[in-house]
Amino acid sequence: MRVLVTGGCGFVGSTVVRLAVERGYNVLNIDRRRKSNPTPTLGPIGNREGYARLEADVTDRALMRAVVREFAPDAVIHLAAPESDDPAALMDGEIGGAFSMLEAARGWFESAPAPVRGRFRLVHLERAESDMPDPLDRAQAVKGAASSLIERWARATAMPAVTCVAGAAFGPWQQRTSLLSRLLAALMHDQPFAIPAAGETVRDWLPVRDLAEAILAAATAPDAEGRVDISVGAERRDIDIAESICGLLDERLPRASGASWFSLVKTEGSPRSALSSPMLDSSEAERLLGWRPHGFHVGLDRLLSWTIASYEASRARTSAMAVAAE
Repeated sequence: MRVLVTGGCGFVGSTVVRLAVERGYNVLNIDRRRKSNPTPTLGPIGNREGYARLEADVTDRALMRAVVREFAPDAVIHLAAPESDDPAALMDGEIGGAFSMLEAARGWFESAPAPVRGRFRLVHLERAESDMPDPLDRAQAVKGAASSLIERWARATAMPAVTCVAGAAFGPWQQRTSLLSRLLAALMHDQPFAIPAAGETVRDWLPVRDLAEAILAAATAPDAEGRVDISVGAERRDIDIAESICGLLDERLPRASGASWFSLVKTEGSPRSALSSPMLDSSEAERLLGWRPHGFHVGLDRLLSWTIASYEASRARTSAMAVAAE
């Protein structure tokens, strides 16, 4: 299995890449991030046979056409996204990147040998609509337009494509700006944390490992096509997931004061600004893709184990540096 992944150094992309390599796939990771800026998630697979990384911009149409043709993938998984909030950069990155990969994939699909054409898929990820702010910000508006372009262009060119619709992915190495990253960072430093919208925002929480497995299933399942919801049925309020995290921390890493970690959690703002749950239904993903998620609690356990290990390693390094400085 030959899989080309764009944005393979991002939070979701790196999980997809690592999982694909672990399964023995030949993987080409295309990401504009400089190779001098390491991606810790990908450290264990950096030198694995069958894995390669290309530092490139997916909006470069000529380059993408050449790369896709040369790599000859069985599936293209498009996860690349611009990091800038500048409107022009958003348009160029999202729309330009989507069209560039669509045309590169179409060119390869139409010229590929019959066996490859029979199994080829273009897969991309879309954020669940009711997980988005209202009114939409520019970034989400452009992302929605890019997703629509991918779906419609694929249909117009008869190229098999799958849209994976998902809510709030979480797991190790999550963006520092995410709710859970900020919450855990505050707790690990024994500092209070305020949850906005009175903690009443409801999200469809999805372990990133389960999401990555669903994306790979969409790229490999024989009959995969169209839109599929990816969910483990974990619609929870922000305050509820904070309470669950604190309860687990009370068991694994009790506070020196003896108080519950949840005593550090506060709420702020009005519940009127809270978002509603996307209410995704994963039955089609399980039937069509053969996807079997590990579930919310396994994902939360993995995140907390990683967080505690990282925290203890950081403390050990700090102590060693302090001793060395004496």
